[in-house]
Amino acid sequence: MFRESGLNTASRSMNSLKNMGGGLLSQGLQAGMGFVSRTVFINYLAIEYLGINGLYGSILSLLSLAELGVGSAFMYSLYKPLANKEEAVITGILRLYRKIYRIIGLAVFVLGLALIPFLDQIIPQKPESVTESLSLLYLFFLFNTASSYFFTHKVSLLNADQRNYAVSLNYLVFYLLQSITQIIVLITFKSFIGYLLTQLIFQLLSNLSISRITDKYYPFLKTNRPSNVESSIRKEIITNTKATFLIKVSGIAVNNTDNLFINYFAGLGLVGIMSNYLLIIGLSNSIITQIFSNMSSSIAQLNIKESKAKQFSVFNVINFLNFWIYGFFVLCFVFLVNDFIVLWIGEDYVLNTSVIIMIGVNFFMVGMQSAIWTFKSTYGFFRYGKWLVIVTAIINLILSFILGNYLGLFGILLATAIARIVTNFWYDPYIVLSLGMNQSPIVYLKKFGLYLTAIFISAIIIYPISSSLHFPPLLNIFIKIIVCIFIINGVFYLIFKNKPEFKDNKNMAGNAIQQLKQHIWKI
Repeated sequence: MFRESGLNTASRSMNSLKNMGGGLLSQGLQAGMGFVSRTVFINYLAIEYLGINGLYGSILSLLSLAELGVGSAFMYSLYKPLANKEEAVITGILRLYRKIYRIIGLAVFVLGLALIPFLDQIIPQKPESVTESLSLLYLFFLFNTASSYFFTHKVSLLNADQRNYAVSLNYLVFYLLQSITQIIVLITFKSFIGYLLTQLIFQLLSNLSISRITDKYYPFLKTNRPSNVESSIRKEIITNTKATFLIKVSGIAVNNTDNLFINYFAGLGLVGIMSNYLLIIGLSNSIITQIFSNMSSSIAQLNIKESKAKQFSVFNVINFLNFWIYGFFVLCFVFLVNDFIVLWIGEDYVLNTSVIIMIGVNFFMVGMQSAIWTFKSTYGFFRYGKWLVIVTAIINLILSFILGNYLGLFGILLATAIARIVTNFWYDPYIVLSLGMNQSPIVYLKKFGLYLTAIFISAIIIYPISSSLHFPPLLNIFIKIIVCIFIINGVFYLIFKNKPEFKDNKNMAGNAIQQLKQHIWKI
C-alpha cells in the first residue's frame, strides 16, 4: 500500500479515484463499527455519558481556535511547490508548519487546563449516574485534542500531495482496533474512563504510524537541507491565516455551540439523545465528504494549470454530483431515521419530526457548500468574506438563545439555518464564481433553485407513501429504502437527464471505471 517513495507523479484523475476509494472504504467500515460501538455504549453506560461526550467535544472544538486556521493556509502554500517538485521548499514549509503546530498544541493544553475551574458552571448539577470526576474525564478529552497537533503537519503534506488514501487507511486500521478494544472494555468493566483511555492510546499509535508513513514517502524531509521559506510565502501564510482564523471562529460558533445551548435549556439527557442523530448524520457526511474532500488537491492542480472555462466546467460537474448525493441522503434521513432509531435503541430515544427536518436542512445546507468551499480554498480566497462569517456567528448565537428559549431544540437548529442563509450561503458562491471563474452567480442560483425543486417534488411524492406505512420498524425501513431509492433517483433523472452536467457526470463515471480497470489490470 505504501511502496511508492518521493513526490506523487500519478494523474489527477487516478489520485482522485484512489483517494475516494480509500476514503469510502474507510468511512464505510467506520460507520458500521461506529454503530456497533455506540450500541454497546448505550447498553452499558447511562445516557448522560453520551451527553458528556458531546458537550466536552464541543468545548474542545472551541479551544481549537488556537489553531487560528493555520492548517488551511499551509495546505495552500504547499500546492505550488508540490506541483513544481521543489523538495527543499516543501521541507522548509513543513518544518515551519511543525514548529507552529507544536506551539499550538501546547497552547490548547494550557487553555484547556484553565477551563477546569469553570466546569461546575458549565455542568451545575452533576448527574447521579456519572460517578467519575468530571474534571478527570475532561482531562482525557483535553489530552486527546492537544496531542493531535504534534502530527498534523505530516497529515497535511500527504493530503496536499493527493495521498489522502494513505491517511484514510491508516486511520481505519487503528479506529477498528480502538473500537473493538473499547467494546471489550465496556462489556467487561462498564468503565467510561477505560473507554477514554483506550481511545487515547490508539489515537497516539495512529499518529505515530502516520508519521512513519510520511517519512517513508518523503525521505528527503530528513536528508534535504531545507530552504528558507521566502518572505512572500511567509507573508501569504500570515495573510491567509488571519482570514481563516475568522472563518474558523464563525464555523465553531455556528457548528459547535448547539450542544452548549441544548445543555443549558434541556440538560445532558437531551444532548445525549441528540448525539445519536448527529452520529448518523455525521457518519453519512463523513462518507459523502470522501468524494469531495479527496478532490481538493486535484482541483488545486486544475486551477493552476487549466483555463477559467475548464475550471467552471469541472465546478458544474462536481456541484451537480454534490446536489444529487446530498439531496438523496437528506431525504432518506428525514423519512428513515426515526424508524432506525426505534429499531436500534428504542422509542425513548426518538425526536419529533420537526427537529429531524431541521437537522436535515442544516445537513443539506452545509453539504451543498462542499464544491464552493473546495474551490474557494484552492483559489486561496481566504480573505474574502472573513468579516461576514463573524456576522454569521453573532446571528447564530443571538437567535439560538432567543429561539431556543421559546422553541427548544427546534429553535436552536432553526437559528443555525437562518444564520447561514443570510450570510455565507449566498456570499461564498458569489466570490467563487465571479472572482475565480469570471462567471455570473445568477447561473449558480438558477441551478440551485432547480435542485430545491427536485428535492421538494421528491418529498411530496414520498410523504403520503411513508405516512401510510405502519409495519414493524424493520419492514418499514426496508419498504422506505426501496421507495426512496426509486422515487428520488427517478425524479432527479427525469428533471436533469438532458442537462449538460448530468451527461458530464455520466461520462466522468464511465472514464473513471475504465481507468480503474486499467489500474487493476496493471497490478
